[in-house]
Amino acid sequence: MGRWLVASGVALAVLLAVIAGLYAVTTAMPESAPEPVAVTQPPEPSPSSVPEPGGSAEPESGSPVARRLEGEFARIADQYEAGSRYPPYSFPIDEQAVSDYRYNGYSPVRVPVATDDGERATISLSLDRLHFEHGEPITGQVSVGGNGASGISLDEVTLRNEAGDILHRESLEAGSGAQRLSVSPGTSSVEEWPMELMLMVSGDFRGEPVDAVAPLRYHAPVGDIIGVGASRVEGAHLVIPVEVAVETSGDYAIAGNLYTESGKPLVHVEHETRLSSLEGTAELRIHRQALEAKGDEGPYQLGDLSLRQLPARPGDRTRFGPTGEERHDVEGAPFERYSQEDYQDPMREARLEFLRNAAEEIEP
Repeated sequence: MGRWLVASGVALAVLLAVIAGLYAVTTAMPESAPEPVAVTQPPEPSPSSVPEPGGSAEPESGSPVARRLEGEFARIADQYEAGSRYPPYSFPIDEQAVSDYRYNGYSPVRVPVATDDGERATISLSLDRLHFEHGEPITGQVSVGGNGASGISLDEVTLRNEAGDILHRESLEAGSGAQRLSVSPGTSSVEEWPMELMLMVSGDFRGEPVDAVAPLRYHAPVGDIIGVGASRVEGAHLVIPVEVAVETSGDYAIAGNLYTESGKPLVHVEHETRLSSLEGTAELRIHRQALEAKGDEGPYQLGDLSLRQLPARPGDRTRFGPTGEERHDVEGAPFERYSQEDYQDPMREARLEFLRNAAEEIEP
């Protein structure tokens, strides 16, 4: 029985990860600074849990693992059924989801430190975003907290490659409080730097060296969003032209969030297109069903516009331009002006059937 529970637990984790990846109800989450990942091993079965020779290793009726597996399949099926009603390029969002779709975010790095005398402190290091472009300062904030915070003095910031080699060094005003960071590498040699860099803040804690490291990506400029044109209804979509200027020809993704006039989030919208190294126009398309789900015919505001250059070949990384702070006015239209055809995912029914059958076929 014990071996079956261990094996089932591992199988459950693996299977749910695969299902969640294959049948995710929204688009991929934005890249952000990596968080540490805890890796655990399944527990060894205790001697009492190992079945006797000739005994049965089959799960007991109504086992917790089987019930959990059945419930998870049913939950994933429900989520997929709800989310797949909308196209992946425009779907409703709420206030909690807005930050998920403001691309190029950053997760703070927190480093606990301690002395032999029991003094403890935490160095918190956060950059304003993950991706920075050549020619602009790398900005963020570092702060120190805890009962030993007054004993920490941070006095230097360096940019390093993944091997730890120092590429750029600046002094900090020595202190233990919160400090804004603005590191300006210049433009003389950055073209030769790798994209993957580390920003290290260093100092001492009661005479002992301490540091905190934040990963970042530093690359050539991607381009800019120039403006937003007049919207129009086209079939089942509200079409919003966005004028862009990119540095090099390639495949790009433009994303933004649609808000009410009062600032309430309504819909996340994305569009991928090929652009030349001149000014061009990309069209964001918002499906009527996503707007109807929020019950708002407009007028709207379009904000959080971002431009990403997609990988040209395997091994390349996505490059991010700055996210705009400006909100652009967008005219809406009565829902009856749109065509009434609903969005259809040709694989929706097959996927739902797979998930429902998987939940039903698990024997308790």
